[in-house]
Amino acid sequence: MDFTVTQRFACSPEHYWSKTRGAEFDAAVAQVAEVTAHNVETRRDGDRLFERVVIKHLTPMTPVAQKAFGKTHLEYTQEIETDDARFSTRWKILPAFFGDRVVCKGDSVVRATPQGCERVIRGSIDVRILLVGGVIERQIGDQIQRSYSRAEPVIRRFVEAG
Repeated sequence: MDFTVTQRFACSPEHYWSKTRGAEFDAAVAQVAEVTAHNVETRRDGDRLFERVVIKHLTPMTPVAQKAFGKTHLEYTQEIETDDARFSTRWKILPAFFGDRVVCKGDSVVRATPQGCERVIRGSIDVRILLVGGVIERQIGDQIQRSYSRAEPVIRRFVEAG
């Protein structure tokens, strides 16, 4: 399952990028996304930042997903490569369980528009579990998109604050 989320902001890509970096912003987004996030690795190479973050969703998965995974909450490590010069990220999710059967990856870019900028997030989710894989893909996709929707007002608060 592929998905795309587009969010528009009334500021330049440079302003957006500068205001959406750092611990205060990350904590605010994690709170509204209802996750805990713990950075376990960070390294920089020029304009590129490489991070590994362990994420646990605070809300339980649906009963179908709980039964398939044998867990109540979604937990994973997210690998993120940030390119500051291009205002872009590439990300990959490494599930804490059934890692060989769940593939989730994508990218995001912030680009200029006549009205300011837009953040475009593209991703794909592939759950290879017989009979219920498609259902779980849609549930994970819905949860991811809800997280992006919840984060949008927080982003607006940060980028519109000055």
